[in-house]
Amino acid sequence: MNTKDVISGKSFKLFRINAFVLIALALVIVFSVPALADDQDVKRVVVCSITVGFFHDSIPYINKALAEMDEADDRFEVVAWARQPDIEVPQLPRRPRRPAEDAAPVWHERYEKLKAEYEEAVAAWTPEDDERQRQKEAELQEAIRNALSILSPDALREKGVDAVIFNNTYGRLPLPDVDGFIDWVEDGGAYVGIHAASFMLPNEPRVADMLQGKFDTHGPQVEATLHAGDTDHPANAGIGETWHIPREEIYLFEGHDPEKVRTLWYMRHHPNHPDQKGHFPISWCRMAGDGRVFFTSLGHRKDLLSLDPDFQGRVNPVEVARQYRAHLLGGILWALDLEDGLADPNPELE
Repeated sequence: MNTKDVISGKSFKLFRINAFVLIALALVIVFSVPALADDQDVKRVVVCSITVGFFHDSIPYINKALAEMDEADDRFEVVAWARQPDIEVPQLPRRPRRPAEDAAPVWHERYEKLKAEYEEAVAAWTPEDDERQRQKEAELQEAIRNALSILSPDALREKGVDAVIFNNTYGRLPLPDVDGFIDWVEDGGAYVGIHAASFMLPNEPRVADMLQGKFDTHGPQVEATLHAGDTDHPANAGIGETWHIPREEIYLFEGHDPEKVRTLWYMRHHPNHPDQKGHFPISWCRMAGDGRVFFTSLGHRKDLLSLDPDFQGRVNPVEVARQYRAHLLGGILWALDLEDGLADPNPELE
Protein backbone atom coordinates (compact mmCIF):
# COMPACT_ATOMS: atom_id res chain seq x y z
CA MET A 1 0.00 0.00 0.00
CA ASN A 2 1.51 3.32 -1.00
CA THR A 3 1.34 6.69 0.85
CA LYS A 4 -1.40 8.03 -1.42
CA ASP A 5 -3.64 5.13 -0.37
CA VAL A 6 -3.00 5.86 3.37
CA ILE A 7 -4.01 9.52 3.25
CA SER A 8 -6.72 9.28 0.64
CA GLY A 9 -10.44 10.02 1.21
CA LYS A 10 -11.63 10.48 4.80
CA SER A 11 -8.14 9.80 6.18
CA PHE A 12 -6.78 12.75 4.24
CA LYS A 13 -9.57 15.03 5.46
CA LEU A 14 -8.90 13.98 9.07
CA PHE A 15 -5.20 14.67 8.56
CA ARG A 16 -5.99 18.16 7.29
CA ILE A 17 -8.31 18.89 10.24
CA ASN A 18 -5.78 17.68 12.80
CA ALA A 19 -3.03 19.71 11.17
CA PHE A 20 -5.20 22.81 11.27
CA VAL A 21 -5.98 22.25 14.96
CA LEU A 22 -2.30 21.86 15.79
CA ILE A 23 -1.41 25.05 13.96
CA ALA A 24 -4.21 26.93 15.72
CA LEU A 25 -3.05 25.65 19.11
CA ALA A 26 0.51 26.68 18.33
CA LEU A 27 -0.67 30.19 17.46
CA VAL A 28 -2.68 30.40 20.69
CA ILE A 29 0.37 29.39 22.72
CA VAL A 30 2.67 31.81 20.89
CA PHE A 31 0.36 34.78 21.39
CA SER A 32 -0.70 33.82 24.92
CA VAL A 33 2.78 33.72 26.44
CA PRO A 34 3.44 37.46 26.05
CA ALA A 35 -0.05 38.18 27.38
CA LEU A 36 0.68 36.14 30.48
CA ALA A 37 3.94 37.99 30.92
CA ASP A 38 2.11 41.31 30.57
CA ASP A 39 -0.37 40.27 33.28
CA GLN A 40 2.52 39.46 35.58
CA ASP A 41 3.95 42.94 34.99
CA VAL A 42 0.75 44.70 36.10
CA LYS A 43 1.42 46.51 39.37
CA ARG A 44 -0.84 45.62 42.27
CA VAL A 45 -2.23 48.35 44.52
CA VAL A 46 -4.17 48.46 47.78
CA VAL A 47 -6.18 51.58 48.68
CA CYS A 48 -6.85 52.36 52.33
CA SER A 49 -9.34 55.08 53.29
CA ILE A 50 -10.00 54.20 56.95
CA THR A 51 -9.78 56.93 59.56
CA VAL A 52 -9.80 57.04 63.33
CA GLY A 53 -11.11 60.51 64.03
CA PHE A 54 -12.01 63.09 61.41
CA PHE A 55 -13.51 61.70 58.21
CA HIS A 56 -12.93 63.93 55.16
CA ASP A 57 -15.95 64.08 52.88
CA SER A 58 -13.57 64.09 49.89
CA ILE A 59 -12.64 60.45 50.63
CA PRO A 60 -15.33 58.81 48.44
CA TYR A 61 -14.55 61.25 45.62
CA ILE A 62 -10.86 60.35 45.73
CA ASN A 63 -11.73 56.65 45.82
CA LYS A 64 -13.95 57.13 42.78
CA ALA A 65 -11.15 58.95 40.94
CA LEU A 66 -8.69 56.16 41.83
CA ALA A 67 -11.13 53.54 40.52
CA GLU A 68 -11.44 55.47 37.26
CA MET A 69 -7.65 55.70 36.97
CA ASP A 70 -7.43 51.96 37.57
CA GLU A 71 -10.00 51.35 34.83
CA ALA A 72 -8.24 53.62 32.34
CA ASP A 73 -4.63 52.47 32.90
CA ASP A 74 -3.82 48.79 32.39
CA ARG A 75 -0.36 49.13 33.94
CA PHE A 76 -1.73 48.81 37.46
CA GLU A 77 -4.81 47.49 39.20
CA VAL A 78 -6.38 48.06 42.60
CA VAL A 79 -6.58 44.58 44.08
CA ALA A 80 -8.13 45.53 47.44
CA TRP A 81 -9.95 48.41 49.12
CA ALA A 82 -9.74 48.90 52.88
CA ARG A 83 -12.79 51.13 53.44
CA GLN A 84 -14.35 52.71 56.51
CA PRO A 85 -16.74 50.17 58.11
CA ASP A 86 -20.38 51.21 57.93
CA ILE A 87 -20.91 51.22 61.70
CA GLU A 88 -22.36 54.28 63.39
CA VAL A 89 -21.30 54.90 66.98
CA PRO A 90 -23.74 57.03 69.03
CA GLN A 91 -22.04 60.26 70.07
CA LEU A 92 -22.93 63.26 72.16
CA PRO A 93 -22.42 66.54 70.30
CA ARG A 94 -19.32 68.52 71.19
CA ARG A 95 -19.68 71.37 73.68
CA PRO A 96 -19.75 74.57 71.60
CA ARG A 97 -16.94 77.08 72.05
CA ARG A 98 -17.90 80.48 73.42
CA PRO A 99 -17.00 83.31 71.02
CA ALA A 100 -14.84 86.24 72.06
CA GLU A 101 -16.61 89.01 73.95
CA ASP A 102 -16.09 91.46 71.08
CA ALA A 103 -17.31 88.98 68.41
CA ALA A 104 -20.20 90.06 66.20
CA PRO A 105 -23.70 89.52 67.65
CA VAL A 106 -24.44 86.83 65.06
CA TRP A 107 -21.72 84.61 66.58
CA HIS A 108 -23.11 85.03 70.10
CA GLU A 109 -26.58 84.16 68.82
CA ARG A 110 -25.21 81.07 67.11
CA TYR A 111 -23.38 80.05 70.28
CA GLU A 112 -26.53 80.31 72.39
CA LYS A 113 -28.43 78.16 69.89
CA LEU A 114 -25.72 75.46 69.83
CA LYS A 115 -25.39 75.58 73.61
CA ALA A 116 -29.12 74.94 74.03
CA GLU A 117 -28.97 72.00 71.60
CA TYR A 118 -25.95 70.56 73.41
CA GLU A 119 -27.59 70.81 76.84
CA GLU A 120 -30.77 69.21 75.51
CA ALA A 121 -28.76 66.29 74.06
CA VAL A 122 -26.85 65.79 77.34
CA ALA A 123 -30.09 65.78 79.33
CA ALA A 124 -31.56 63.12 77.03
CA TRP A 125 -28.48 60.85 77.19
CA THR A 126 -29.07 57.72 79.30
CA PRO A 127 -26.95 54.89 80.76
CA GLU A 128 -28.39 52.68 78.02
CA ASP A 129 -26.87 55.11 75.50
CA ASP A 130 -23.50 54.70 77.24
CA GLU A 131 -23.71 50.92 76.89
CA ARG A 132 -24.81 51.11 73.27
CA GLN A 133 -21.93 53.49 72.55
CA ARG A 134 -19.41 51.06 74.12
CA GLN A 135 -20.80 48.13 72.15
CA LYS A 136 -20.80 49.97 68.84
CA GLU A 137 -17.30 51.35 69.44
CA ALA A 138 -15.98 47.84 70.13
CA GLU A 139 -17.75 46.57 67.00
CA LEU A 140 -16.24 49.40 64.93
CA GLN A 141 -12.70 48.82 66.20
CA GLU A 142 -12.94 45.08 65.47
CA ALA A 143 -14.19 45.81 61.94
CA ILE A 144 -11.34 48.28 61.40
CA ARG A 145 -8.75 45.75 62.54
CA ASN A 146 -10.21 43.16 60.17
CA ALA A 147 -10.25 45.61 57.25
CA LEU A 148 -6.62 46.59 57.91
CA SER A 149 -5.40 42.98 57.99
CA ILE A 150 -4.59 43.32 54.26
CA LEU A 151 -1.79 45.72 55.30
CA SER A 152 0.14 43.21 57.35
CA PRO A 153 3.60 42.65 55.83
CA ASP A 154 2.85 38.96 55.26
CA ALA A 155 -0.42 39.73 53.46
CA LEU A 156 1.24 42.40 51.29
CA ARG A 157 3.99 39.99 50.26
CA GLU A 158 1.65 37.03 49.81
CA LYS A 159 -0.62 39.03 47.48
CA GLY A 160 2.31 40.57 45.62
CA VAL A 161 1.25 44.13 46.44
CA ASP A 162 3.47 46.84 44.97
CA ALA A 163 1.97 49.98 46.55
CA VAL A 164 -0.44 51.12 49.23
CA ILE A 165 -2.35 54.37 48.76
CA PHE A 166 -3.50 56.08 51.96
CA ASN A 167 -6.49 58.30 51.24
CA ASN A 168 -6.95 60.82 54.08
CA THR A 169 -6.17 58.16 56.69
CA TYR A 170 -6.37 60.37 59.76
CA GLY A 171 -5.47 59.19 63.25
CA ARG A 172 -3.99 56.23 65.07
CA LEU A 173 -4.91 53.41 62.73
CA PRO A 174 -4.38 49.96 64.28
CA LEU A 175 -2.09 48.66 61.54
CA PRO A 176 -1.21 45.00 62.17
CA ASP A 177 2.55 45.73 62.29
CA VAL A 178 3.73 49.34 61.90
CA ASP A 179 7.45 48.56 61.88
CA GLY A 180 6.86 45.62 59.57
CA PHE A 181 4.94 47.86 57.15
CA ILE A 182 7.76 50.41 57.03
CA ASP A 183 10.25 47.57 56.52
CA TRP A 184 8.07 46.42 53.60
CA VAL A 185 8.30 49.90 52.07
CA GLU A 186 12.05 50.10 52.60
CA ASP A 187 12.44 46.65 51.03
CA GLY A 188 10.98 47.94 47.76
CA GLY A 189 7.30 48.67 48.39
CA ALA A 190 5.66 52.00 47.63
CA TYR A 191 3.76 54.42 49.86
CA VAL A 192 1.38 57.04 48.45
CA GLY A 193 -0.16 59.50 50.90
CA ILE A 194 -2.98 61.96 50.27
CA HIS A 195 -3.79 65.00 52.45
CA ALA A 196 -4.64 63.80 55.99
CA ALA A 197 -2.46 60.71 55.55
CA SER A 198 0.19 63.06 56.98
CA PHE A 199 -1.56 62.66 60.35
CA MET A 200 -1.78 58.87 60.21
CA LEU A 201 -0.12 57.30 63.25
CA PRO A 202 1.21 60.66 64.51
CA ASN A 203 2.67 58.89 67.54
CA GLU A 204 4.96 56.70 65.41
CA PRO A 205 8.37 58.34 64.76
CA ARG A 206 9.26 55.88 61.97
CA VAL A 207 6.14 56.87 60.02
CA ALA A 208 7.03 60.59 60.23
CA ASP A 209 10.63 59.80 59.29
CA MET A 210 9.56 57.74 56.27
CA LEU A 211 7.18 60.46 55.10
CA GLN A 212 9.47 63.30 56.18
CA GLY A 213 6.69 65.37 57.63
CA LYS A 214 3.72 65.28 59.98
CA PHE A 215 0.62 67.46 59.83
CA ASP A 216 0.91 70.36 62.25
CA THR A 217 -1.98 72.74 61.54
CA HIS A 218 -3.90 74.61 58.88
CA GLY A 219 -5.74 77.90 58.51
CA PRO A 220 -8.88 78.78 56.55
CA GLN A 221 -9.08 77.59 52.95
CA VAL A 222 -7.29 79.96 50.59
CA GLU A 223 -6.47 80.74 47.00
CA ALA A 224 -3.03 79.31 46.33
CA THR A 225 -0.31 79.68 43.74
CA LEU A 226 2.01 76.69 43.79
CA HIS A 227 5.50 76.62 42.32
CA ALA A 228 6.98 73.56 40.67
CA GLY A 229 10.07 71.98 42.15
CA ASP A 230 10.53 69.67 39.16
CA THR A 231 8.65 70.30 35.93
CA ASP A 232 9.87 66.99 34.49
CA HIS A 233 8.46 64.82 37.25
CA PRO A 234 5.30 62.82 36.44
CA ALA A 235 3.53 64.51 39.39
CA ASN A 236 3.94 67.83 37.62
CA ALA A 237 1.60 66.34 35.01
CA GLY A 238 2.56 68.96 32.44
CA ILE A 239 1.01 71.73 34.54
CA GLY A 240 4.19 73.79 34.25
CA GLU A 241 6.13 76.18 36.46
CA THR A 242 3.13 77.40 38.46
CA TRP A 243 -0.25 76.00 39.41
CA HIS A 244 -3.12 78.24 40.44
CA ILE A 245 -5.75 76.67 42.70
CA PRO A 246 -8.69 78.97 43.50
CA ARG A 247 -9.37 77.35 46.88
CA GLU A 248 -7.93 74.57 49.02
CA GLU A 249 -6.99 73.80 52.61
CA ILE A 250 -3.20 74.10 52.82
CA TYR A 251 -1.39 72.13 55.50
CA LEU A 252 1.63 73.16 57.52
CA PHE A 253 4.03 70.43 58.65
CA GLU A 254 6.43 69.64 61.43
CA GLY A 255 9.54 67.51 61.04
CA HIS A 256 9.85 68.24 57.32
CA ASP A 257 13.44 68.39 56.03
CA PRO A 258 13.79 69.74 52.45
CA GLU A 259 17.24 68.15 52.29
CA LYS A 260 15.69 64.68 52.49
CA VAL A 261 12.95 65.01 49.86
CA ARG A 262 12.47 66.08 46.27
CA THR A 263 10.00 68.94 46.43
CA LEU A 264 7.47 68.70 43.61
CA TRP A 265 5.13 71.58 44.51
CA TYR A 266 5.54 74.31 47.13
CA MET A 267 4.51 77.83 48.11
CA ARG A 268 6.91 80.71 48.59
CA HIS A 269 4.96 82.24 51.47
CA HIS A 270 2.76 81.12 54.34
CA PRO A 271 -0.60 80.12 52.82
CA ASN A 272 -2.57 82.36 55.18
CA HIS A 273 0.01 85.10 55.76
CA PRO A 274 1.47 86.23 52.40
CA ASP A 275 3.95 88.56 54.09
CA GLN A 276 5.62 85.59 55.77
CA LYS A 277 8.05 84.40 53.09
CA GLY A 278 9.62 80.97 53.11
CA HIS A 279 9.47 77.42 51.79
CA PHE A 280 6.07 75.79 52.40
CA PRO A 281 5.90 72.27 50.92
CA ILE A 282 2.79 70.96 49.19
CA SER A 283 3.91 67.74 47.51
CA TRP A 284 7.14 65.75 47.50
CA CYS A 285 8.71 62.38 46.87
CA ARG A 286 11.69 60.47 48.21
CA MET A 287 13.36 57.11 48.41
CA ALA A 288 12.95 55.21 51.68
CA GLY A 289 15.59 52.49 51.43
CA ASP A 290 14.69 50.67 48.22
CA GLY A 291 11.07 51.86 48.39
CA ARG A 292 9.35 54.93 46.95
CA VAL A 293 7.34 57.51 48.85
CA PHE A 294 5.03 60.06 47.22
CA PHE A 295 2.88 62.53 49.14
CA THR A 296 0.48 65.29 48.17
CA SER A 297 -1.13 67.47 50.81
CA LEU A 298 -3.86 68.46 48.36
CA GLY A 299 -7.16 66.59 48.53
CA HIS A 300 -9.43 68.34 51.02
CA ARG A 301 -12.05 69.77 48.69
CA LYS A 302 -14.48 67.62 46.73
CA ASP A 303 -14.37 69.95 43.73
CA LEU A 304 -10.70 69.05 43.28
CA LEU A 305 -11.98 65.59 42.28
CA SER A 306 -15.38 66.03 40.69
CA LEU A 307 -15.46 66.56 36.92
CA ASP A 308 -19.11 67.62 36.98
CA PRO A 309 -19.25 71.29 35.85
CA ASP A 310 -22.51 71.72 37.80
CA PHE A 311 -21.12 70.27 41.02
CA GLN A 312 -22.80 72.03 43.94
CA GLY A 313 -20.61 74.64 45.59
CA ARG A 314 -17.93 74.42 42.93
CA VAL A 315 -15.13 76.97 43.31
CA ASN A 316 -12.28 75.11 41.62
CA PRO A 317 -13.08 74.78 37.90
CA VAL A 318 -13.15 71.40 36.17
CA GLU A 319 -9.77 72.12 34.57
CA VAL A 320 -8.18 72.36 38.03
CA ALA A 321 -9.83 69.07 38.99
CA ARG A 322 -8.34 67.47 35.88
CA GLN A 323 -4.94 68.88 36.83
CA TYR A 324 -5.24 67.50 40.35
CA ARG A 325 -6.18 64.05 39.06
CA ALA A 326 -3.22 64.13 36.66
CA HIS A 327 -0.91 65.25 39.48
CA LEU A 328 -2.10 62.39 41.70
CA LEU A 329 -1.89 59.81 38.92
CA GLY A 330 1.61 60.97 38.00
CA GLY A 331 2.75 60.51 41.58
CA ILE A 332 1.20 57.04 41.73
CA LEU A 333 2.86 55.96 38.48
CA TRP A 334 6.21 57.25 39.73
CA ALA A 335 5.78 55.40 43.04
CA LEU A 336 5.05 52.21 41.08
CA ASP A 337 8.19 52.78 38.97
CA LEU A 338 6.03 52.95 35.86
CA GLU A 339 7.19 56.43 34.90
CA ASP A 340 10.60 57.99 35.35
CA GLY A 341 11.34 60.85 37.68
CA LEU A 342 14.09 61.97 40.00
CA ALA A 343 13.92 61.54 43.76
CA ASP A 344 17.14 63.41 44.59
CA PRO A 345 16.57 66.15 47.18
CA ASN A 346 16.40 69.70 45.80
CA PRO A 347 16.73 71.99 48.84
CA GLU A 348 18.24 74.71 46.66
CA LEU A 349 14.76 75.80 45.51
CA GLU A 350 13.98 79.47 46.14
